[in-house]
Amino acid sequence: MRLTKQIALATAAAGMLALTGGTAVQANVSFGDGDRDSRGSGRASSYINPDIGAPTANPDVNRRSSCFSPDRFDRQAFSPAGTVTNNVHNDACFLKGGLKVDGPASFESRGVGFISACPDPDGAGAKVAVLSDRNGDGRDDLCFQSGYQEKGTAGDEEFHARLNNNTGTAGTQIVTWCSDGDRDGCSDERNKSSIRIDWSADGTATYSGLLTRIFSGFSR
Repeated sequence: MRLTKQIALATAAAGMLALTGGTAVQANVSFGDGDRDSRGSGRASSYINPDIGAPTANPDVNRRSSCFSPDRFDRQAFSPAGTVTNNVHNDACFLKGGLKVDGPASFESRGVGFISACPDPDGAGAKVAVLSDRNGDGRDDLCFQSGYQEKGTAGDEEFHARLNNNTGTAGTQIVTWCSDGDRDGCSDERNKSSIRIDWSADGTATYSGLLTRIFSGFSR
């Protein structure tokens, strides 16, 4: 996201509310990089991938967005009903000593939208990915992956998920990524990092009432 937009979006508040189609829900998230967990895994860093050159290329996201220089905010137009045309690519890493390290992790979605893809990290290998709807509302909201991608292709040593909104419900989607050895989501984890997407018909709306940081496209 461009710096001029970032500054305009920054607000100071004691708590954070994510507005979801007129309903306010408490969103306890950290938009910065995470803390190391008790097992000494690397620091969590989640970012939006600009998908340069792909059909889902996202010009609103900093072209240099990465685990080391994350852009964590996007404004996106709905996908047409029943499609994933405008899905958003969310990637993440555990960083330790300048390197990417492995470990079990989850993407957890709140607000509007849903997780549309939770790819297996290594195909036919021992690692697993599990996509689930924890609150029973018909939208997948938790993507657990037992480790980072190891396929011998671009994107290895990172975690990947796709996010979408094809229901026409305007509002904010917060996706928190965390170290998740117990496979139950991010609410009980300290080592986590979040991204935010504001969904609307034309992809230009920004929703107020949210505690935000300046998503400046570089690490804290």
